[in-house]
Amino acid sequence: MSKMYRKRISFITTITTLSLLFFLLMLYLTFLAGCQGGQPTSAGEGILVIRGDAVEGEVCLTLDELKSMEDGLIEDDYFSVNSYGTKEYFHFKGIWIWHVLQEKTDLKDNASKVTFIAEDGYTVEYTLEEVKREDYIDEQNPATKYKMILAWEENGKEYDPDEGNPFQLVVGQKEPGDENKPYWVRNVKTIRID
Repeated sequence: MSKMYRKRISFITTITTLSLLFFLLMLYLTFLAGCQGGQPTSAGEGILVIRGDAVEGEVCLTLDELKSMEDGLIEDDYFSVNSYGTKEYFHFKGIWIWHVLQEKTDLKDNASKVTFIAEDGYTVEYTLEEVKREDYIDEQNPATKYKMILAWEENGKEYDPDEGNPFQLVVGQKEPGDENKPYWVRNVKTIRID
């Protein structure tokens, strides 16, 4: 092989390597630009994405970032009724969703619908006014008032991020007899605001 031919191959290899590195760098920067919040720092760590037509940009929040929002943290026993009429209490730790939206997003004036989307595609939809409510009830204890929360701990045990995104939507009853448990979405991955 001639010396000139080896130099050409070396030059082409260098250019190809640099092009690939540039492409990977651009891909990484595009991924980072998509979320204004943090990125997961280890395998299995949950991340919540907030996006939609009625929010400026896209926000990504880790479990640790949500836990650090002390003013919005909630810990309470939530009453539930499922579609079979089974009534139960569950102790949850989490954060008031409206607090997260106020602190971490720039909502547009036309924001009206909030959709919670699980990893498996299961969705529930609320109005923005329903997300803001501070007076969801427990039909067995009318003095109790609940907020809509995103929980990461149930009955003293944190959700395992290796078993799915460690966030569950939890909400009290709108009125006595309301079957609220079917709206408790597990493994919430995305909150979409339109």
